Amino acid sequence: KTGYPWIDACMRQLITEGWMHHLARHAVACFLTRGDLYISWEQGQRVFEKYLIDADWSLNAANWMWLSCSAFFHQYFRVYSPIAFPKKYPNAAKFVRHYVHELKEMPDAYILEP
Repeated sequence: KTGYPWIDACMRQLITEGWMHHLARHAVACFLTRGDLYISWEQGQRVFEKYLIDADWSLNAANWMWLSCSAFFHQYFRVYSPIAFPKKYPNAAKFVRHYVHELKEMPDAYILEP
């Protein structure tokens, strides 16, 4: 429960289904490591290892290092915003309502805001 509806919906999808879209994985990784929380990528890697049905240790570790800008990619200014990024997709509000039941009645204009 981060307070960011898009991130919460992505994580609930991961926990309930064992899967999430690769762009949702990117958004969650950016949020955890360099967008908002500044937590080590290794903690995110462990959570994904636990819940992903398609988990592959080497790919998971490499992607977390890449998205946290710990290795391979050092453009810190390129971060997936947990608010602006989902607004690019017309079904983002429906996705949030599906996984974050507390926001079922929230109007579209506000559903992606923390």
